[in-house]
Amino acid sequence: MTTRIGVRAIIWDLDGALVDTMPDIVDALRAAARAVGYGELSDEQTKNKVGGGARKAFAAVFGESGRAFVAPAVEHFRDYYPEHCAEQSRLYPGVRDVLEHFHGKVSVGLATAKIRPATVKLLETLGVIDYFDCIVTADDMQRMKPDPQSIELVLARFGVEPGAAVMVGDMPTDIRAGKAAGTHTVGVTYGYGQTSALRESDPDALVDSPGELLEVIHCA
Repeated sequence: MTTRIGVRAIIWDLDGALVDTMPDIVDALRAAARAVGYGELSDEQTKNKVGGGARKAFAAVFGESGRAFVAPAVEHFRDYYPEHCAEQSRLYPGVRDVLEHFHGKVSVGLATAKIRPATVKLLETLGVIDYFDCIVTADDMQRMKPDPQSIELVLARFGVEPGAAVMVGDMPTDIRAGKAAGTHTVGVTYGYGQTSALRESDPDALVDSPGELLEVIHCA
């Protein structure tokens, strides 16, 4: 691994990059589907539904024929998920060490499509919220990744030029959003994105574990 990226700010995606949130999200999707009268969701329906926000997930789950279920399911999810978001979710091994390494050395931000109440509870429960200098959630933006709005909001808060920042995420949408915002980009292959798709999105670097970020990113 030869890529070395010097930065003054690191912007993380949450699901699949910092935290394995899949079990709690799937449980919340199932609970919402039952609550609105859709019934039980199959494993296939809940597969690969992390990322992009609840509305996008339910639209994919229910399909065109079930679009009337989307709005009430999103409403139920917003009530249910924050109460249950940290029951099974865990930091990926090595993430805490990376956050500790950069704490106080660079500005650290979060750009996630997760709603704020769930984001805050999850980070507080896992004991890492104090590592973040800025948290941008679905409640702060009108346009989701790959639109760069969430990243631009973090950059504006930090007063950092895009070229002095790096976006770290597990999905091609994270990489495309970072590129659109003008930041460096690092794709992580240990999350929910497919490695082949991540590679095709052409990040500046790919890493297979959180610890490898320490070899790629350094303080400018």
